Amino acid sequence: MFQSKQIDNAHKLFGYSGLIPFVTLPMGIALIGTPYSDWLMSYAALIFTFLGGVLWMASLQEDSPKHTSWVSIIVMLWAWCWLLFPHAFNFHISGLSFLLLWLYEKSFLTDTYSPSFWQLRTHLSAIAGSALIFSGFL
Repeated sequence: MFQSKQIDNAHKLFGYSGLIPFVTLPMGIALIGTPYSDWLMSYAALIFTFLGGVLWMASLQEDSPKHTSWVSIIVMLWAWCWLLFPHAFNFHISGLSFLLLWLYEKSFLTDTYSPSFWQLRTHLSAIAGSALIFSGFL
């Protein structure tokens, strides 16, 4: 069984630094509007695709469910749809997608990830998802 290592300070720094656009771009949307909406959706799609890559890595482990590889591909294609059809997808949908992906991983991959990864992942997903949902109200 693969067990991810404990998260070190560099990974925490990189993870929390990745939240800067999720926090600052909604402020830009509130103050100015476009193009910050497009920037935020593009960044959200990029990060959501990255999370699909994390799932892909997890799908390579012996003890991961077979559907994990399918979900990783669906996650990446779903994020691509955010960019292809920007008027059909809004921040509420993308924010909810972050939270639902976290729930999927929590349900099926708890033995694959270390407790420190889950803690970091929970913080990052909660803030990113909440920021996107909040942005949908701006």
